[in-house]
Amino acid sequence: MEENPMNPTPVDPGPEGPADADPVAPDLSRAASILESLLLVSDQPLSLEKTGQVLGGLPRDAVREVIRILQAKYPPDSSGILLEEVAKGIQFRTNPANQEYVRLLFDIKPPRFSRAALETLSIIAYKQPVTRLEIEQIRGVDCAGSLKTLMERRLVKVVGKKDVIGRPFLFGTSREFLEVFGLASLSDLPSMRDIEDFLAAATGGVVPEPSAEEADLRVDFELVASHEVAEHGEPLLSSESGWPEGVSDDVLSDSASRKEGGEPDGR
Repeated sequence: MEENPMNPTPVDPGPEGPADADPVAPDLSRAASILESLLLVSDQPLSLEKTGQVLGGLPRDAVREVIRILQAKYPPDSSGILLEEVAKGIQFRTNPANQEYVRLLFDIKPPRFSRAALETLSIIAYKQPVTRLEIEQIRGVDCAGSLKTLMERRLVKVVGKKDVIGRPFLFGTSREFLEVFGLASLSDLPSMRDIEDFLAAATGGVVPEPSAEEADLRVDFELVASHEVAEHGEPLLSSESGWPEGVSDDVLSDSASRKEGGEPDGR
């Protein structure tokens, strides 16, 4: 019977091996080969759970070892492909050192955002889930246009409705946001101290300590603005652009055009 390549292959301990060796120990080198193929055809990051399932039920620690084996095959100093943890999964991405040549091949320019859009994105990233009115209270200006732009670029999505009068929409970042900024999860966002250190180094000055209120409300505008999509490498296969999954044109229009961010009257 033909062997199922997805199932762990027993390791032969050899004639000198111990008698009590595990007869079903997975072949991690074979698993690394399979994972390499999976990553090449996947258009989005693979979670560790999904990877373990496809590789025959490997436990998380074994999946981590397989990832280390594959990462060693693509060292950052000599490989054009890197295996990175992004968006709560793993993905092959191009080496950022080669980004200018990748752009020449596809004749593309990195996406640019207005300062208003970056400020809005920063607030959502650090304060989510957040309503449009709450965003505008922090920024002090209307953010309908910025929200529409961020949703069109699939960086922000509607994650629910706040349980208050008017039921305003709640906004949060998307999986694509994590991919674009090379983050494994939202916990990898820089802390306020990291932001202050970055700004001090960038400006050559000393940033004063923020008050308790400022520390709660201030967001990282300059640090987000310094990031570009290619800074963390490009995915080998990018997902198609379009509206965020599960969000209709009506929802987008309502959430980005009503001053209070609530449901339209009469619906």
